[in-house]
Amino acid sequence: MTEAQSTKSAAYSMEREAIYAVTAYNSQNEKLPKREKSRNNDSYFTKVARGNSLGLPKGSHCREYLAEWQCNVFQQDALQTRKTDEQQCREMRNPYLMEFWPTLFEWPVFALILRHGIAWCAFAGGIGGALIMTFIGLIDGDTNLKAILGLLQFFFLPFFIAWLVLKLITRGEPKLKKDTRFYRRTGMVSIYRKGQDRLEIPFEEFEPTMTYRTGAAGSTGFMLQLAHRNSDIVISHINDYPEEYQVYLEWERLHQFMDISQPLPDRIVTEPARQFDPVTAEYDRKNGRPKHLWRDMDREELRERREAAKKAAKDFPWGKTREQALASGWKPSEQRIDWQAFKPEQHTS
Repeated sequence: MTEAQSTKSAAYSMEREAIYAVTAYNSQNEKLPKREKSRNNDSYFTKVARGNSLGLPKGSHCREYLAEWQCNVFQQDALQTRKTDEQQCREMRNPYLMEFWPTLFEWPVFALILRHGIAWCAFAGGIGGALIMTFIGLIDGDTNLKAILGLLQFFFLPFFIAWLVLKLITRGEPKLKKDTRFYRRTGMVSIYRKGQDRLEIPFEEFEPTMTYRTGAAGSTGFMLQLAHRNSDIVISHINDYPEEYQVYLEWERLHQFMDISQPLPDRIVTEPARQFDPVTAEYDRKNGRPKHLWRDMDREELRERREAAKKAAKDFPWGKTREQALASGWKPSEQRIDWQAFKPEQHTS
């Protein structure tokens, strides 16, 4: 190692020590506490509430985060803005510092869901209805323009105004209070308690579990939970998923986020935050990752990568390490793409 490299390495080590607390979670030098034997005496209903342990090896092994249901071209569009990376990070509550699980029983979350529902009513209901009436009018040979405009005013305008108001009041950083917060730099999980100060528990004391939920229509969904080993505290993720592998992937992403021995999970939405986390910034520098890989990627390539990632995540032999998976014949997403189909200037290693 040259003197310049040695100096740079020393500076990086000092930066790490200054930024990450001694309590920060590191899967390389910490052992997860064993589950207490007393938990085996839980009642049937307590065991059901806690869910079934995922039983995954420590660490992140699949890492196909493009397979997440919310990763899409709309997130790529959101990155292509005039806002700086710092501004985008502030609006996302600084994703290099904290991950959070919201709850439905809070106004900002409910307003966001309501906003999407109203947008569907405005555009699908109003414009869709007008198009149907126009089509019927063309068939009958009597297109009533006044009736179509009336339908647009009745359906589209009120919903559009409601959507616009909700968009204005939900812009910027969400002011959440009842969410569960995961802090990367301290390794702590902060839990909301009504009428009391928030409770902070080390991330290493939680065990990932999965529960099965049946919806009103009879469909079955899978939900990720975190069960505290030494108490009855159970934290539930807000989403449920149609397939089990999505729960495993969600846990793996959260685990990698909290693990300071690894870079931040490589996702589209949090790409602006990578440069502000020392471990991630050093990893990207060593591996030559472009600063705006996802933002500047060709859409066709992004779609191909996403489809390949979904297949790879679904095929992954969960419960095995990455080395064991590769030895058994599993192929990561980059080996499932026909790179010859892309132009040389589109190809991103």
